[in-house]
Amino acid sequence: MKRLIITSLALVLALGLHAQDAKSLIAENPDRVGNNMHSYEFCEIQDTPAPKGFKPFYINHYGRHGSRYEQNSTFAIPSLEGFRVLDSLHLLNEAGKALYADVAAIQEAHVGMEGSLSPRGAQEHRKLAARMAKRFPSVFKNKDRQEVDCFASTSQRCIISMTNFSYGLKEQYPTLDFNFTSADKFMKYINPSLRVYAPGNEPPQPAQPVMPATFPAVRRPAPVQKPPFASTPGYDFSRFVSGIVTDKNAALAVLGNPEPFVHGIYHAGRYCQLLDFMGIEILRKYFTVDELEYFWASNNDDIYRQWGNSKEKGDNVRWAARPLLQNFIDTADKALQDGSHRAADLRFGHDTAVLPLFALLGLDDTQARSLPYKEAHAYGWYAFFQVPMATNCQMIYYKNKKGEILTKILYNEKEVTLPGLKTDMAPYYRWDDLRAYFVKLIAWE
Repeated sequence: MKRLIITSLALVLALGLHAQDAKSLIAENPDRVGNNMHSYEFCEIQDTPAPKGFKPFYINHYGRHGSRYEQNSTFAIPSLEGFRVLDSLHLLNEAGKALYADVAAIQEAHVGMEGSLSPRGAQEHRKLAARMAKRFPSVFKNKDRQEVDCFASTSQRCIISMTNFSYGLKEQYPTLDFNFTSADKFMKYINPSLRVYAPGNEPPQPAQPVMPATFPAVRRPAPVQKPPFASTPGYDFSRFVSGIVTDKNAALAVLGNPEPFVHGIYHAGRYCQLLDFMGIEILRKYFTVDELEYFWASNNDDIYRQWGNSKEKGDNVRWAARPLLQNFIDTADKALQDGSHRAADLRFGHDTAVLPLFALLGLDDTQARSLPYKEAHAYGWYAFFQVPMATNCQMIYYKNKKGEILTKILYNEKEVTLPGLKTDMAPYYRWDDLRAYFVKLIAWE
């Protein structure tokens, strides 16, 4: 019993520490509440020296598109309607009027640009390419390997990300020969469907109703009147409202539940980083860290549920990523043949492909765990680190004079090791061992 109490206490303390970690990270950079909409963060990296005699000669890569506009231009409508009414009643103070103008400007900027790559997204990929070129020069200096094959999702933002990444490499190595492809044929691995079921995970089929020969008259119940949007907010936003109005009580009487109103402002705020050329700041000026954490946590956990290795959907997510991993094997097999001129295979797609790929590899969580999705944020799974804009997987291949090949995997440019495969030279793996492990994952063994 004593051991159980100690264990339970340790768990509670651990959860508290993770919650504090999230709050500290958000306080350090409020833009992180964007989760998968958060712009790419780069920290200086130091490579682990490769074993003696091995030099990089080929790169296999998948990159999510860079920072983009939201896919709809209606995210702030509840907020703008609330602002309009408050303004008409002369309830907005100067801060409220300024916020009204900023939210309206962010939404207006999205009209006609929905889902498109932003200038920041273009720069993210140019910088990623420049760092790759500088970090692995021997890959691109080899005169016998000047081919770079590029495949993109048919989404415009992915094609433009591919273009900017390629320019970033071309600026460093002008002699590289690029081939560009984007077509529906390749979407099965560039953007695999997640509406699949792993073997043994198929949902039960509903029983077919027995149809009577004749149908008795059916008395239909009166339609149920749906209640308005959550009469009680999940969080007390009276502090937020009081900061932008002249009369808090009058404003709350107009707004009713203020949560939809504040939620739209929050969305506009987290998109400011993606459109940084506008120079608008909302999150830091108007929200407390607690308010930001409230909105962040549920969105964070939902992303983990949809595309991560959650207990609820993890098997299906990993199953869906197998075609992409198979494509990594296929392209590597061709590039590693004697006489190949391939320097790199580059793919450009979506978070819905790259995070499942990391889940299949056992890398989507820092401790290789599968969590109940509603507990992801409490256990330190943070979407702003796991799948921000421009998230990338890079496999770097090394060769020595004997022709032996090693590979290391980079997650957002950082060296990682696979929890399911041991190596005596981490983070490097013998390619034969790594390939066999990939085949095993694809075979679902």
